[in-house]
This record gives sequence, C-alpha cells and structure tokens, in this order.
Amino acid sequence: MYPSHEAQTRPQSPSTVDTSPDRAPRASGITVDSVCERLGISRPIYDLLMGSYFDNMTAFSLFRPGSIEPKFAMMQYHSDAEALIAAMFSFSARHARDVSDTDIPSPAYFAQIASSKLDESVDRYGDLRPPFWLLQAGILVTFYQLTRSVRSRSWKKLGDCIRYAYDTNLHLVDANVNPDQEEHPDLDKWVLMEERRRAWWAVWEMDVFASTIRRLPTAIDPSLNLTKLPVSDACWFKRTYQPSCFLVEDCGARWKALARSGNQCAKAWFIVINSLMRNTQRLVYPAGSHQSLGTTNHDELSIMANCLYCTVTSLPSGLAYQGETLTFRGGFRADGTSPRQAHADLYSIHLMTQLCRFMIYHHKICARAPWLSRQKDKAPPQLSGEATSEWSNYISASDEIVSIVRSSARDHFRFVNPFLANTLWFAAAAQCACRVFGPPSFNKRLTGSNLDLLRLTIDRFIAFWDGMGNLGGKLARIETGLQNLMNKPGSDIRGNGDSLPTDLGHLPEQSTAAVPQPQTDAVPDGHGPAVQLSTAWPAPFIPEFQVGDVSTQTFALPGGGHGHDFFAAPLDFSPFGLEDFLMAGMDGQYL
Repeated sequence: MYPSHEAQTRPQSPSTVDTSPDRAPRASGITVDSVCERLGISRPIYDLLMGSYFDNMTAFSLFRPGSIEPKFAMMQYHSDAEALIAAMFSFSARHARDVSDTDIPSPAYFAQIASSKLDESVDRYGDLRPPFWLLQAGILVTFYQLTRSVRSRSWKKLGDCIRYAYDTNLHLVDANVNPDQEEHPDLDKWVLMEERRRAWWAVWEMDVFASTIRRLPTAIDPSLNLTKLPVSDACWFKRTYQPSCFLVEDCGARWKALARSGNQCAKAWFIVINSLMRNTQRLVYPAGSHQSLGTTNHDELSIMANCLYCTVTSLPSGLAYQGETLTFRGGFRADGTSPRQAHADLYSIHLMTQLCRFMIYHHKICARAPWLSRQKDKAPPQLSGEATSEWSNYISASDEIVSIVRSSARDHFRFVNPFLANTLWFAAAAQCACRVFGPPSFNKRLTGSNLDLLRLTIDRFIAFWDGMGNLGGKLARIETGLQNLMNKPGSDIRGNGDSLPTDLGHLPEQSTAAVPQPQTDAVPDGHGPAVQLSTAWPAPFIPEFQVGDVSTQTFALPGGGHGHDFFAAPLDFSPFGLEDFLMAGMDGQYL
C-alpha cells in the first residue's frame, strides 16, 4: 500500500527456525564459559543462577528446561547471548542472593548489562528483523523495569517490546493454521510455535498491566490477535499436543471457547480473567471524564459480572482456590512441572478474579459516598439492605484476598508475579474505605486487622522486589483523604451513622484538616467546560499521576458543569471523590 514498506499478499506467521529469518546462522564460538567471562561470573555461579531461574520464575514460562544453551549455536553475535543470559539472571539473582553465601552480583548489575547488550544487538541488525531470542531478552528486561515502576522508562521499553513482537509476527502465530494440521500436528514445529505463543502472551500481559495502571489504551489491538492461548507446561515439556483457542473479542464467548478446546492451562484461564478485568476497568473508568453513568453502563457491568461468574465456575477443578494452604514448595514433578508454579497459578487466578470483582462493584460504592450527597445538598442516605449488600459484595473481594494471603507461605511474595502487589493495594484501599464510612454493621476492628495484614504483605513485596515503593505510603494518604472528606467543616456526616474510627495513629496529623478548594480557571478542551488545576492542590489531593506540571493539566467537568461542581456522577472524574482515591490506586505513580 505504501511504497516504503514491503508488499505482503497475506499475513505471515513467525519463522519456525530459531534464528533471524533474514540471516543465515554462522559459527560464533559462543559457549557457556565465554558468556561467563563476558558477564564477569564463574561457571558455578552461572549454574546456580540458571537453576534459580527455572526454580522461581512463575510469572512467565518462556523456556523449556535445557533449551537455553542450544540457542548459542544459532547466534551470530556474542552480545545476543549476553543480553539473553543477563536478562534471565536479572530475575534469578534476586532469589539466589538470599539463599547462597556466594558473592553473586545484584539484579541491577545484570539488568544494566542486559539492557545495554540488547540495544547493541538490535542496532547491529539495522532494518533486518532481529532473532526471536532477543525478544525473549526484551521481555525479561521489560519485566524487570515494570516491577520497579510503570513510569516513563519502563513504559517506553514496553512499547519497544510490543513493536518488536509485532515485527516478528507473534500476533499471527496461528493465522494460517490448517485444521488438518491440528489433527496431525508436526510436533517439532508445534513446540517451537508454543514458545512464540508464550512470548506473545507475556507481552500482552505486561501491556494490560501497564495500561491499566496508567489508565491508557493498550498497544495491542485485540481485533488482530491471531495467536492461540498457551497450553500447560506439562504438555509443552513432554511434547504432547494440546488444542487451544483464540482470545475472542466477545467477552461472553471467551470462557466457552476455552472450555470447548479442552485446554486446562492455568495461564490460559488467567489470561481470560485478566481480559475481563481490563474490559471492566474500561467501563468503570472510561476514557475521558465527561461520560456519565447511564443504564448502558449498569447493563454492561452486569454482563461483565455474568461473564466473570461463568468463567470462574468453568475453571478446571485444579485451578479453583478452595481455601487450601499454599506452601509454594520448590522442586519438580516427574512431568517437569513445579508445585511452586501450581500454587502461584492458584494465587494469581484468585487475585485477578477479586480485582475484577472490585471493578464491577466499585461504581456502586462510589455512588454511596456520603460527601456526594452533601455536594448535592441532600441528607446522607440511610444505609438500606441493598446498600449493605453492595458493600458486602465489594468488601468480600478484599476479604477473599486476605484469606488467600493468610493461607500462603510467609515468603510467598518471592514466588508470585510482583504485579499482584497492586491488587493487594486495591484490597487494602477498599478496607480503608470500609473502615472510614462503611456500614455500621461491619466489624471495624476486623477491617483494621485485615488492613494491617495487607499492609505488611505489601511492604514485604516492596522490600523483596525493590520497587513499587509508593504503594505503602499511599495507604495512609488515602485514609487521610477519606477522613478529610468526612470531617470537612460544616458537615455533620459521619459515615452512615457510624462513628469514625479512632485508632488511626499511623495517619499524619493533617488527617482532620479541612479539604481546601482549589483555584480554577475555566478552560475549553473541545469536550465542553473544563477546569485547569492550579498548584493550590496540597497533598494528598494532587492527582497522583502527573504527566507534566500540574498547573497545566485540565480535566473535563462531568455533565458539562461549571465551577466547583465536581460531583455530577460517580463514574466521572472527581478530585475529591472516592473514584479518585480508589481508582487512582491503579495509577503508575504508586509503583
């Protein structure tokens, strides 16, 4: 279509050869010993770190055991091997350093090497398509950076990773699959293609995570995703063919397609639930701030609730958490799978399910925030049976998270995807809200105890993964902000007739200060009236994800209102509303 781009008559699937399709492999003399020398480590440390990677990496299963060193023979440049191995060790060094007396370099040491060598290798290929193993290295480099934050550097690195995946046609792995081939598959090709499927879905998962945190659109187009969901490690490792399915766009058909395929892979089911969470988040926190809550949104959220129920009900029995103790014990079974991986899968699926429930019930809790009634000159509504039920549904998601954390090994934070710390934060924020203005029938001492457990677990995530440091401090600031809303001068609101908790000794002194009104100037933005926030916003009321100077940020007023009417609808942007306090918890500023 465009003269500067190569013409293609049909979508092309990725190369099945584990090398660059544009260059023939050549002997490069790359060995384990030469890689160790370049990385500045000994062979015993190499073996320790490689074993640690396969023992502890539960977030993404990108490699078959024993498949790393054979890649060296296909590599053209030594920097390729250094990038791949250093990227793997940026993960495993974190675990090995805690259990070994050997002087092992830090994760940051390996991450820096991996990033620089990855850039060096990619530059060497110029306009030629780099080999697949460099994408795998890029996935692990991006994963390392996202565990630290979802700010500009990791966001841009993720964008590079996604473009790289598109460039290698990983979105089209199964675009040209003949149904006859599925009945009589070429197992060698299927094993190679499964490795590419796993890389693609790892990129997809990071895209969904980062885009949800930053409240921005995903970069991956769901309408052009012709790569089937991954199968279980047991099937892949043993070269046992297992049919799978695509992640269809219709959220109500996803669980049906996966159930029909017979694919019982935990990661496949996690992806389906994760996709429902993302769809729900886009409903609860839509793009732009001028969309009001209408019947369509209520109906759509009911549809999402039904989809989630059907998906969770259809989970294979081994993937549904039933209250059992999760030990995260290491080691491997006869089929090459890991009990630690199985427990991490249960944990991840359960937490993602609860996060989706948070999203579904969030808007109803927002609508019942006492200060919304105050701003509309209405008396605070008495808590009805319906409202209590809504609170029960909302807080039960947090309680479910408390339950699984309490039933997990004390060091389980080492063996699960660190992205899940953000789900723990959301559960803690819900406990904060319930503690301040939840129903009087709820046990506030229990709520405080749950909050302590979640806060401690989040702190341990932060300490081990050396990132996401803002999550802990935000809990105190959110509870402070909720207290400010309840204690605004001239208000007699005390949260559904209940007294405010008095055991908030961890909160700053300004927790009872008046909520100041910002100075605003009306600024048109093409979507109706807007406000321009001045620098008069004191902490903790400044919107936490600041792309630039806060004095230049504009936010559309809900319903086309003017002045300080920030409270038109519970789904609209509200600088002082529960929507801002809780949904902002998904914001990149907290990582």
